[in-house]
Parts: sequence; C-alpha cells; structure tokens
Amino acid sequence: MGWRSKSGASEQSSQIENVLGRSVHVHGDLKADGAFRIDGTIDGAVESKAGIVIGESGTVNGPVQGKDVVVAGHVCGNVTAAGHLEILASGKIEGDIEAQSLRIATGGVFRGTSRMGGKPSEDAGHAILSSVK
Repeated sequence: MGWRSKSGASEQSSQIENVLGRSVHVHGDLKADGAFRIDGTIDGAVESKAGIVIGESGTVNGPVQGKDVVVAGHVCGNVTAAGHLEILASGKIEGDIEAQSLRIATGGVFRGTSRMGGKPSEDAGHAILSSVK
C-alpha cells in the first residue's frame, strides 16, 4: 500500500483485488472482503475487510471503512481504518477519521475530528485539524 509494514504482514493481505478506473462513476455502496483501488467516483459507502487505496483521480462521497486506508484523492465522508490511515500530499479528507495510526504528508488536507489508538473513552476529547501544509 503506501507504507512498509514492520510486522512482516503477508503481501497477500494488501493485494488489490478490485479496481475502479477513472471513467467509472458508481451510485451506491461497495462492499468486499478484498482490497479496493478507486480511481473513479463513488457516491456511496466503501467498505472492505482489507485495504483501500483512493488514487489521485479518485473521489468518494460517503463513508470509507477498511483495514488500512491510503488517500491520494478526495473523500467527503468519515474514514475508519482498523489499522493505518495515510493521507498523501494530494489527498484530502473532509470528515471525521478514526485509525490506530495516522500519517499526513506535507500538502495533505484533513478537515474534521480524529480519534487514534485503542478504543476511545466516552469523555475523551477530539483533536481538530483544519489543514496540514
């Protein structure tokens, strides 16, 4: 995906099984056990038990939920990563995020609230970031 695993996780778990090209525009939800790469536009929820990569030309208008998530395009919705979330320099998320770990490259944009690490406590505060440049 967009980072190197230190734990030696198998390559098979991050292999892209589902690719939506630039010319694809989906109105509806996508759900799969395998990894997604999205270079087109999705108007709906995207959910995978594996990784999700949103390419530079990719746009998701809805929630995104996956194991590890890489955003190089645009997401307008909440993003939940059971593992790692990475926003690349060309990436933009407008919505709340929740992940075990997070990396935002210089130029990446995040507008919303974030929760990181283990299970959030009910009275824990939310970090608010408007943009990272």
